[in-house]
Amino acid sequence: MTANPLETEFTKTFGIKYPIVSAPMFLVSDVGMVCATGEAGGLGAFPALNFRPIEKYRKAIQDIKAKTDAPFGINIIVQKSNKYQHQQLEIALEEKVPLLITSLGSPRGVIEKAHQVGTKVYCDVVGLEHAKKVADLGADGLVAVSSGAGGHAGDTSQFALIPHLKRNLDLPILAAGSIVDGTGMLAALALGASGIYMGTRFIASKESPSDLAYKEAIVNALPEDIVNTDRVDGFPGNFILTESLKKLGVKPGVFESVISQSKKAKRYLSMFRAGRALLGSPEGKASYKTIFSAGHGVGLIDEILSIDEIIQLTMNQYYEKRNGLPG
Repeated sequence: MTANPLETEFTKTFGIKYPIVSAPMFLVSDVGMVCATGEAGGLGAFPALNFRPIEKYRKAIQDIKAKTDAPFGINIIVQKSNKYQHQQLEIALEEKVPLLITSLGSPRGVIEKAHQVGTKVYCDVVGLEHAKKVADLGADGLVAVSSGAGGHAGDTSQFALIPHLKRNLDLPILAAGSIVDGTGMLAALALGASGIYMGTRFIASKESPSDLAYKEAIVNALPEDIVNTDRVDGFPGNFILTESLKKLGVKPGVFESVISQSKKAKRYLSMFRAGRALLGSPEGKASYKTIFSAGHGVGLIDEILSIDEIIQLTMNQYYEKRNGLPG
């Protein structure tokens, strides 16, 4: 049964039926996933860095616009490490992308330029200090990245982070971290969020371009199988403890512990790991193709479904749980 629409500040802004975002996931989110999410009533997003060279990036945007009228978003890393960020921004604005989501770094330039053409800007935040800074710069909303999210997560529980941000800032919030169904969505909205940001759940979708091994690893994993380690790409992140990750190891060795005492050496080590994760290593270790990012919500994911099925199940469960609350 098709679920009833749900109006929140986020859905009103973008004219969508459901306050559900398919999170922009590195090497996962593609044109098909973005379009499927939009057609199902949510909002799809992808990382700009998923499409290189830059010509492929523009084409991806144009392909989405050709296949759906639904709004969508693009995640841009606004840190010096992303040498393409200015081109990514200019093309997104030329193509009139409705939503930009910034990560790392200062979003000042993105916000200033985006607002000139009517594009909204939401910013990833893990705490109040950064949230206040982006709010002062004119951000239109926040993506509250809590502990338990897949990949590079925050350190604070959703139960503390969202109310804390909401108490201090008058901005719509998307809740990110371990939300895979309507129960999590109900909790997030009760805490003050205007929508949810689901990543791991959509990796295990029929439209996801991820290998079947990745999808099955998510379906078969428990929350206890998620470990936080910086040994994959140089930054602390949540990953499924597969055999590949066990071979790599999740704790630093003696050599790494020693050189990490130097900030410069630690930075170079992080850069090496990031490159290895993206390109793979000669021995096949630590590639994103063999080591899988995922959040704590994996234990609630039991099957691979279409994106439309995931969204409808999430919404129907939301209403069922909401109506079944005591009192």
